[in-house]
Amino acid sequence: MIEIGIISEISNNRARVTIGSMVTDFLPVLQLANSFARSWTPIRVGEQCAVLPIRGSLNAGIIIRGLYQNAYLTPSTDTNKQICVFEDGVNISYDVSSSTLEISSPKQINITCEDANVKAKNVKVEATDTQIKSPSIKLLGNTLIEGSINTAGAGGGSGSFEINGNVKITGSISTGGDAKFGGSVSDSRGDLTNHTNSGYARD
Repeated sequence: MIEIGIISEISNNRARVTIGSMVTDFLPVLQLANSFARSWTPIRVGEQCAVLPIRGSLNAGIIIRGLYQNAYLTPSTDTNKQICVFEDGVNISYDVSSSTLEISSPKQINITCEDANVKAKNVKVEATDTQIKSPSIKLLGNTLIEGSINTAGAGGGSGSFEINGNVKITGSISTGGDAKFGGSVSDSRGDLTNHTNSGYARD
């Protein structure tokens, strides 16, 4: 008959189960494994399980794992959510009532792929520091920047800022630099660095 026990020893993907005073041989543990997908959830000593005997023998049976117990209670009884809570605090849940997927991690999330496409009505990113590394970055659409812009070349050297179109500025324009390598302002007709006027068009 099927017996309830506690996993007491682990060897790779097999485990021994303590059932009262009896300890089984190392038995296979139920996981998902077929041509479509294979999954692996690490086995833990102390995990409550059921042993399904084969031909009447518990030592030839398989372990049906993951029964709730006092040490590992259900994280939720919400009938609209599927939840997975890991021992380090990572929480993944999906709520069918709101069609909301939530991933909460106390540390880091890494995603590696060849191409990534994100389509959303609204995207909001909040971070204390954001870094994007790419040989080419394109912003397609109106862009609002609330804050300063600094440019630097490779390794922190001087950078450049090019605009193909009209520029409208409300405020002052200043160029910086030391006495030897001061900045300059110029247009297609020459240097405007020291040019002044009283509202008349330049000749």
